[in-house]
Amino acid sequence: MFEIKNIELDFGALKVLDNFSIKGEVEQFLCLVGPSGIGKTSILNVLAEILKPGSGSVVSDNKRIAYVFQEPRLLPWMTVEDNMEVGLFSLDKDAHRRKKTVRQLLPQIGLEGFGHYYPDQLSGGMKQRVSIGRAFVIQPDLLLLDEPFSGLDEALKIEMQDLLLTLKKYHMCTTVMVTHDIQEAIKLSDRIIVVDGRPCRIILDVMINPEDRVEPEGKNQLTEKIKSALTKQKLIKGMNN
Repeated sequence: MFEIKNIELDFGALKVLDNFSIKGEVEQFLCLVGPSGIGKTSILNVLAEILKPGSGSVVSDNKRIAYVFQEPRLLPWMTVEDNMEVGLFSLDKDAHRRKKTVRQLLPQIGLEGFGHYYPDQLSGGMKQRVSIGRAFVIQPDLLLLDEPFSGLDEALKIEMQDLLLTLKKYHMCTTVMVTHDIQEAIKLSDRIIVVDGRPCRIILDVMINPEDRVEPEGKNQLTEKIKSALTKQKLIKGMNN
């Protein structure tokens, strides 16, 4: 569970968040959807305590936080196993147990037999698998994902989405994901929060019924609802300019 309440965040003269509040429930998968450059990543960074807001409060019972970025951000001088082991150093001092934990996860992320490879020997999809594996190996309470599949082609993106859903069964955790892909948000999340504006604000907050992920009618209605909210906000901004 987490709650950010009445957050204010400025970058110089630019006000990114103003009295912004959001709450996530235990093991809920929440997607933030909205235009680029309005503060979605800033919300993740506030949750990760990378950014300190000017005012407001951040309450969280999540002791282990994992962050998956848009780029894999692997250390090039380390092997796949070593990159995945990095997050375990502060959790387990025993090197043998750390190696065992990583090697048990490798088959689940589709990288069995690749533990000794270096990042420059991997494809883009394989690098992102390592990045996702590095997040799950610590068994996080809170998983933050900042458009992790946006740079992948459609087939690989679907493959990575399915991997994420599989790993979520392996380890349930509260998840907040930033995406521009409405269909991705519907497929993965329990709840979609649409944000827009500057400062950033919530324009739509909708829960996803499991059947809406597979029933074309429900999926189309959700898609149109989200698109309509964004279009309406664009029209409002146009009239105010």
